[in-house]
Amino acid sequence: MRRLLAILLLLAANQAFAQGGRYAEISSVSVDTMSERRVTIKWDVAEVVNGQSFAVYHWENDKWVLVVDSLPANMREYQDVKAHPFEHAERYAVSTSIAGDHNAPLSDAHQTVFLRSGDYDKCSNSLILNWSAYIGANVASYAVLGRKIGQPYSEFGSTADTTFATDRLEDGTDYNFMVVATLQNGLKSLSNIISYTTFKPILPDQSLIGIDTIVNRQGTVELHCRIDVDADLQGYSIQQFSDGQKLSDSQITDFSQPTFIFNADNANAAYTLSALNFCGEPIFTTNEVYPIVIEANADVESMQVKWNHSLSNSEQYTVFCSVDGGAEKTVATDFTDTSIELNFNEIADDRAQNFCIRVEAADGNRLSQSNTVCVERQADMWLPTAFTPNGDGLNDDFGPVVKSAQIVDFEFIVYDRYGGRVFVSSSPDNRWDGTHSGKQVAEGGYLYYLKAKLQNGQTIERKGSVNVVYP
Repeated sequence: MRRLLAILLLLAANQAFAQGGRYAEISSVSVDTMSERRVTIKWDVAEVVNGQSFAVYHWENDKWVLVVDSLPANMREYQDVKAHPFEHAERYAVSTSIAGDHNAPLSDAHQTVFLRSGDYDKCSNSLILNWSAYIGANVASYAVLGRKIGQPYSEFGSTADTTFATDRLEDGTDYNFMVVATLQNGLKSLSNIISYTTFKPILPDQSLIGIDTIVNRQGTVELHCRIDVDADLQGYSIQQFSDGQKLSDSQITDFSQPTFIFNADNANAAYTLSALNFCGEPIFTTNEVYPIVIEANADVESMQVKWNHSLSNSEQYTVFCSVDGGAEKTVATDFTDTSIELNFNEIADDRAQNFCIRVEAADGNRLSQSNTVCVERQADMWLPTAFTPNGDGLNDDFGPVVKSAQIVDFEFIVYDRYGGRVFVSSSPDNRWDGTHSGKQVAEGGYLYYLKAKLQNGQTIERKGSVNVVYP
């Protein structure tokens, strides 16, 4: 029991010594936010003795420098008006002077919270604040206060860390920020104030962005684009799609000029042009456009041509055609169907063979040009089953009727019923007049053989019979 009582008395004596100290201990240092040159230092002392006074020291150039001396015993607070708390953290200590006591120690040092300039992200319009920790006392929490210039402060959040991020910012707005450290002794320490003006981007004028011309160069694609060069953007990009799936996304690295040409490799894909914000995210994307890809086939009389929409469903089309390597001419214009049938005889004479087709789509000032497709008109060569070589000027000779064919080699033979040759020709213009060796042949049936090689490489062979009739 006596031993326990001795321990309790010793603990009580130690506690009384701790609470009854005659030397000052700093309770807080805080930036005076009404001035960029003031710091308030507060201290406590448990026991006041006669002749007691205080001195405040400031840490400079790796040593303690006296700020003020001989502060009266009743003072517990001092403002340093020569400080620079808006430039860096400020550190202080207090000493106590007692008559006859030459060993008064400096108090533990305390250091202000210094809020550094924020790290602003234009992409997400967010601000990351960081600051130096309060030194000299345990901190319960740090509160971040902010305001628009001219409005009251409000708390943006609190943290036990020395970093805080906020995305509660408005574009193009002036802000003040400060940090308040709540110490475990209940006092608060204010940091310096920083100012920040958030970025207000110039948004793109959507009317200035578009794909104006598409040229299908036989499978490769040339896109003529225009952009808004005055907008605040990370850049632009061209996207390529097929069946709703993105195939590629090409960043435009030079967007200093209002127009540019982009070359692509897929005439069967859709293309869009996007304006990208500072996060690289599209904030405006044009409608999909498609290169025109045409298909064509031909028979003896006409060719059928079809294609896809390019710029919009309201675009109008013009069809151009060149014949046998000649100059291109317009064969149809100002219509909205995506197919057309063209009669060969309305475009060229009946000996024309090669027809090359191209389509243009127009939608306002926008233009799309298709690839060029060439078709061969099918040769038309036939022979009658009878003729009447009586000299009346009607159906007096016999030979092939040739249409839409350019013949480079020709062989035509007529035989009698016994296999004897009665007529031979090497030109389609040389036709059988119904004679053999200068005499009219007998009425009846005759056999023929025809072989013609065309300029396009096609070979036509015909075998059959013809009746000679004398009315």
